[in-house]
Amino acid sequence: MRRNPTIGVLALAAALTVTACARHDTARPVPPTGITPGMPTPARPVSNLPPCGDIASASTPPDCVLQSRDSAGLAFEVRHLHGGITITVLDRTGNQLQTLTEPDTWTPAEPHLRDLDSNGRDEVIIPVYGATSNIRYVIYHATGDATRFQRAGELSGIGIDTSTTGYVAVTAHDGYAFWNVGFWVFDADLLKPVVTAHVELLDDGTGKVSGSKCTVTDEGGLGRTGLDLDQAGTQFCAEPAVARVMR
Repeated sequence: MRRNPTIGVLALAAALTVTACARHDTARPVPPTGITPGMPTPARPVSNLPPCGDIASASTPPDCVLQSRDSAGLAFEVRHLHGGITITVLDRTGNQLQTLTEPDTWTPAEPHLRDLDSNGRDEVIIPVYGATSNIRYVIYHATGDATRFQRAGELSGIGIDTSTTGYVAVTAHDGYAFWNVGFWVFDADLLKPVVTAHVELLDDGTGKVSGSKCTVTDEGGLGRTGLDLDQAGTQFCAEPAVARVMR
Protein backbone atom coordinates (compact mmCIF):
# COMPACT_ATOMS: atom_id res chain seq x y z
CA MET A 1 0.00 0.00 0.00
CA ARG A 2 1.37 3.41 -0.94
CA ARG A 3 1.66 6.10 1.79
CA ASN A 4 0.09 9.47 1.17
CA PRO A 5 3.05 11.90 0.80
CA THR A 6 0.92 14.79 1.98
CA ILE A 7 0.36 13.10 5.35
CA GLY A 8 4.13 12.61 5.77
CA VAL A 9 4.89 16.25 5.11
CA LEU A 10 2.23 17.38 7.59
CA ALA A 11 3.60 15.05 10.27
CA LEU A 12 7.15 16.36 9.79
CA ALA A 13 5.96 19.97 10.00
CA ALA A 14 4.06 19.25 13.21
CA ALA A 15 7.13 17.63 14.77
CA LEU A 16 9.32 20.61 13.90
CA THR A 17 6.73 23.00 15.35
CA VAL A 18 6.63 21.10 18.68
CA THR A 19 10.44 21.07 18.88
CA ALA A 20 10.70 24.81 18.19
CA CYS A 21 8.10 25.60 20.84
CA ALA A 22 9.93 23.47 23.37
CA ARG A 23 13.19 25.26 22.64
CA HIS A 24 11.52 28.67 22.87
CA ASP A 25 9.94 27.85 26.23
CA THR A 26 13.25 26.83 27.82
CA ALA A 27 15.41 29.61 26.34
CA ARG A 28 16.75 32.29 28.72
CA PRO A 29 17.25 35.93 27.72
CA VAL A 30 20.89 36.96 27.33
CA PRO A 31 21.77 39.81 29.72
CA PRO A 32 23.36 42.97 28.25
CA THR A 33 27.15 42.94 28.08
CA GLY A 34 28.75 43.80 31.43
CA ILE A 35 25.70 42.99 33.59
CA THR A 36 25.50 39.73 35.52
CA PRO A 37 22.05 38.25 36.23
CA GLY A 38 21.01 39.20 39.76
CA MET A 39 23.33 42.25 39.84
CA PRO A 40 21.55 45.42 41.04
CA THR A 41 21.10 48.19 38.49
CA PRO A 42 23.77 50.88 38.98
CA ALA A 43 22.44 53.92 40.86
CA ARG A 44 21.87 57.03 38.81
CA PRO A 45 24.49 59.71 39.62
CA VAL A 46 23.05 62.53 41.73
CA SER A 47 25.10 65.13 39.83
CA ASN A 48 26.07 65.67 36.22
CA LEU A 49 29.34 67.35 37.19
CA PRO A 50 32.63 65.43 36.84
CA PRO A 51 34.33 64.21 40.03
CA CYS A 52 36.72 66.68 41.63
CA GLY A 53 40.32 65.60 41.27
CA ASP A 54 39.69 63.80 37.96
CA ILE A 55 40.11 66.96 35.90
CA ALA A 56 43.36 68.29 34.46
CA SER A 57 44.53 71.65 35.75
CA ALA A 58 43.06 74.70 34.05
CA SER A 59 43.44 78.46 34.29
CA THR A 60 39.87 78.63 35.55
CA PRO A 61 39.05 75.93 38.14
CA PRO A 62 36.33 73.66 36.69
CA ASP A 63 33.06 72.93 38.45
CA CYS A 64 33.01 69.44 39.91
CA VAL A 65 31.40 67.20 42.54
CA LEU A 66 32.81 65.73 45.77
CA GLN A 67 31.30 62.47 47.06
CA SER A 68 31.41 61.71 50.77
CA ARG A 69 32.10 58.13 51.84
CA ASP A 70 30.77 58.61 55.36
CA SER A 71 27.46 57.34 56.80
CA ALA A 72 25.44 60.24 55.33
CA GLY A 73 26.71 59.64 51.79
CA LEU A 74 26.16 63.25 50.70
CA ALA A 75 27.44 64.81 47.48
CA PHE A 76 28.84 68.34 47.16
CA GLU A 77 28.65 70.26 43.89
CA VAL A 78 31.50 72.79 43.74
CA ARG A 79 30.97 75.86 41.54
CA HIS A 80 33.21 78.87 41.02
CA LEU A 81 31.24 82.09 40.63
CA HIS A 82 32.54 85.69 40.49
CA GLY A 83 35.70 85.09 42.52
CA GLY A 84 33.97 82.91 45.09
CA ILE A 85 32.84 79.35 45.65
CA THR A 86 29.39 77.89 46.22
CA ILE A 87 28.91 74.30 47.30
CA THR A 88 25.49 72.70 46.90
CA VAL A 89 24.90 69.82 49.30
CA LEU A 90 22.87 66.94 47.80
CA ASP A 91 21.37 63.89 49.47
CA ARG A 92 21.62 60.36 48.05
CA THR A 93 18.74 60.99 45.62
CA GLY A 94 19.95 64.38 44.39
CA ASN A 95 17.72 66.60 46.52
CA GLN A 96 19.32 69.94 47.43
CA LEU A 97 19.80 70.27 51.19
CA GLN A 98 21.95 73.38 51.60
CA THR A 99 24.25 75.83 49.84
CA LEU A 100 27.59 76.81 51.37
CA THR A 101 28.97 80.11 50.08
CA GLU A 102 32.41 81.68 50.42
CA PRO A 103 32.28 84.91 48.37
CA ASP A 104 36.04 85.62 48.24
CA THR A 105 38.54 82.91 47.38
CA TRP A 106 42.10 83.72 46.33
CA THR A 107 43.84 80.40 45.85
CA PRO A 108 43.94 77.69 43.15
CA ALA A 109 43.63 75.04 45.86
CA GLU A 110 40.32 73.17 45.66
CA PRO A 111 37.78 72.17 48.35
CA HIS A 112 37.99 68.65 49.73
CA LEU A 113 36.43 66.37 52.35
CA ARG A 114 38.05 64.84 55.41
CA ASP A 115 36.93 63.56 58.81
CA LEU A 116 39.09 65.79 60.99
CA ASP A 117 37.67 64.83 64.39
CA SER A 118 37.18 61.09 63.73
CA ASN A 119 33.45 61.30 64.46
CA GLY A 120 32.48 59.35 61.35
CA ARG A 121 31.41 62.43 59.36
CA ASP A 122 33.41 64.30 56.76
CA GLU A 123 34.15 67.98 57.20
CA VAL A 124 34.01 70.30 54.16
CA ILE A 125 37.37 72.08 53.86
CA ILE A 126 37.39 75.15 51.61
CA PRO A 127 40.70 76.96 50.85
CA VAL A 128 39.95 80.68 50.63
CA TYR A 129 43.33 82.41 50.60
CA GLY A 130 46.85 81.38 49.67
CA ALA A 131 49.89 83.27 50.94
CA THR A 132 53.57 82.52 50.29
CA SER A 133 53.57 79.30 52.28
CA ASN A 134 50.31 78.99 54.24
CA ILE A 135 46.71 78.63 53.09
CA ARG A 136 43.67 79.83 55.02
CA TYR A 137 40.87 77.26 55.15
CA VAL A 138 37.21 77.57 56.12
CA ILE A 139 35.86 74.44 57.83
CA TYR A 140 32.22 73.31 57.73
CA HIS A 141 31.15 70.71 60.28
CA ALA A 142 28.23 68.33 60.90
CA THR A 143 27.70 65.68 63.58
CA GLY A 144 25.64 62.52 63.95
CA ASP A 145 22.98 62.18 61.28
CA ALA A 146 22.69 65.94 60.65
CA THR A 147 22.54 66.93 56.99
CA ARG A 148 23.15 70.65 57.57
CA PHE A 149 26.68 71.97 58.00
CA GLN A 150 27.76 74.77 60.30
CA ARG A 151 30.67 77.12 59.59
CA ALA A 152 33.03 75.99 62.35
CA GLY A 153 35.82 78.51 61.84
CA GLU A 154 39.05 79.12 59.94
CA LEU A 155 42.47 77.48 60.09
CA SER A 156 45.71 78.63 58.47
CA GLY A 157 48.71 76.50 57.56
CA ILE A 158 50.30 74.29 54.95
CA GLY A 159 48.33 71.24 56.01
CA ILE A 160 45.64 69.93 58.35
CA ASP A 161 45.96 66.60 60.18
CA THR A 162 44.21 64.61 62.89
CA SER A 163 46.49 64.15 65.89
CA THR A 164 47.08 60.86 67.67
CA THR A 165 45.24 62.26 70.71
CA GLY A 166 42.13 63.34 68.81
CA TYR A 167 42.88 67.00 68.11
CA VAL A 168 42.93 68.82 64.78
CA ALA A 169 46.57 69.71 64.07
CA VAL A 170 47.46 72.59 61.74
CA THR A 171 51.08 73.07 60.68
CA ALA A 172 52.04 76.63 59.68
CA HIS A 173 55.38 77.94 58.43
CA ASP A 174 56.49 81.08 60.31
CA GLY A 175 59.58 82.26 58.50
CA TYR A 176 62.81 80.45 57.69
CA ALA A 177 63.52 78.90 61.08
CA PHE A 178 60.13 78.65 62.78
CA TRP A 179 57.10 76.37 62.60
CA ASN A 180 53.87 76.57 64.57
CA VAL A 181 51.65 73.53 65.00
CA GLY A 182 48.28 74.51 66.41
CA PHE A 183 46.02 71.97 68.10
CA TRP A 184 42.28 72.55 67.90
CA VAL A 185 39.11 70.79 69.00
CA PHE A 186 35.48 70.92 67.88
CA ASP A 187 33.25 72.27 70.65
CA ALA A 188 29.77 71.43 69.33
CA ASP A 189 30.05 72.83 65.79
CA LEU A 190 32.78 75.41 66.50
CA LEU A 191 36.56 75.07 66.33
CA LYS A 192 38.33 76.09 69.53
CA PRO A 193 42.14 76.45 69.97
CA VAL A 194 43.83 74.30 72.62
CA VAL A 195 47.62 74.77 72.51
CA THR A 196 50.32 75.61 69.99
CA ALA A 197 53.66 73.83 69.66
CA HIS A 198 56.39 76.24 68.50
CA VAL A 199 59.38 74.67 66.77
CA GLU A 200 62.58 76.67 66.29
CA LEU A 201 65.32 75.32 64.03
CA LEU A 202 68.78 75.91 65.53
CA ASP A 203 71.69 77.29 63.53
CA ASP A 204 75.17 75.84 64.09
CA GLY A 205 76.74 79.22 63.28
CA THR A 206 77.56 78.39 59.68
CA GLY A 207 74.04 78.67 58.31
CA LYS A 208 73.27 74.97 58.72
CA VAL A 209 70.52 73.52 60.89
CA SER A 210 72.01 71.61 63.82
CA GLY A 211 68.79 70.68 65.64
CA SER A 212 65.57 72.17 66.94
CA LYS A 213 63.65 72.90 70.09
CA CYS A 214 59.94 72.73 70.85
CA THR A 215 57.91 74.73 73.35
CA VAL A 216 54.15 74.75 73.96
CA THR A 217 51.91 77.71 74.78
CA ASP A 218 48.36 77.70 76.08
CA GLU A 219 45.87 79.08 73.53
CA GLY A 220 42.97 78.99 76.00
CA GLY A 221 42.26 75.27 75.90
CA LEU A 222 44.97 73.80 78.13
CA GLY A 223 42.44 73.18 80.91
CA ARG A 224 40.43 70.77 78.77
CA THR A 225 43.53 68.55 78.28
CA GLY A 226 43.93 67.77 81.99
CA LEU A 227 47.66 68.56 81.69
CA ASP A 228 49.87 71.28 83.10
CA LEU A 229 52.11 73.21 80.71
CA ASP A 230 55.16 70.98 81.23
CA GLN A 231 53.11 67.84 80.63
CA ALA A 232 51.55 69.45 77.56
CA GLY A 233 55.03 70.18 76.24
CA THR A 234 55.96 66.53 76.57
CA GLN A 235 52.76 65.30 74.91
CA PHE A 236 52.28 67.76 72.08
CA CYS A 237 55.95 68.08 71.11
CA ALA A 238 55.89 64.31 70.54
CA GLU A 239 52.93 64.47 68.13
CA PRO A 240 53.79 63.25 64.59
CA ALA A 241 52.74 66.61 63.11
CA VAL A 242 55.38 68.30 65.28
CA ALA A 243 58.03 65.63 64.83
CA ARG A 244 57.84 66.07 61.04
CA VAL A 245 59.18 69.63 61.22
CA MET A 246 61.81 69.05 63.92
CA ARG A 247 65.46 68.33 63.13
